[in-house]
Amino acid sequence: MSFFSELIAGGAAGLFTGIGTFAKDIRAAITGESIIDPNKRAEILLNAQMLEAASEKALLDFEQKMSEAQTAINAVEASSSSVFVAGWRPAVGWVCVCGLFYTFLLKPLFPWAVTVGAAMFGYKSLVPPLPEVPMGDLIVLLGGMLGLGAMRTAEKISSKK
Repeated sequence: MSFFSELIAGGAAGLFTGIGTFAKDIRAAITGESIIDPNKRAEILLNAQMLEAASEKALLDFEQKMSEAQTAINAVEASSSSVFVAGWRPAVGWVCVCGLFYTFLLKPLFPWAVTVGAAMFGYKSLVPPLPEVPMGDLIVLLGGMLGLGAMRTAEKISSKK
């Protein structure tokens, strides 16, 4: 029935039904979409949620397989007798340790120790400023070595349980 036929057919009830139909027709004309049945809408939303869950599971499975593959590569590298294969990771670790030692202990304490030692013997200390270590780069390198990038993935997995 159209708006006018419902209006003529039945008093106040017909008026409100006609206005409701007219409003739905205007909305459909403006948006270009037809009215979706609530059951069909619920089915579409359920399918969308199932697709999203499947996508998240696939991503987690992919990340787990990548982690397992990296672990296998690490085991092969560690078992190598060549210092250039098995020793690169410890070498990078020692570079990070030395950089942290220099930045947080040696650089602030060395000028102080030289100044105190010189004052004890009656000399004036002229320690030039020590060079800076790029800590931003060092922390990124150290975080990658320690596997801190994978912590977010571990948080995602543990929060879903």
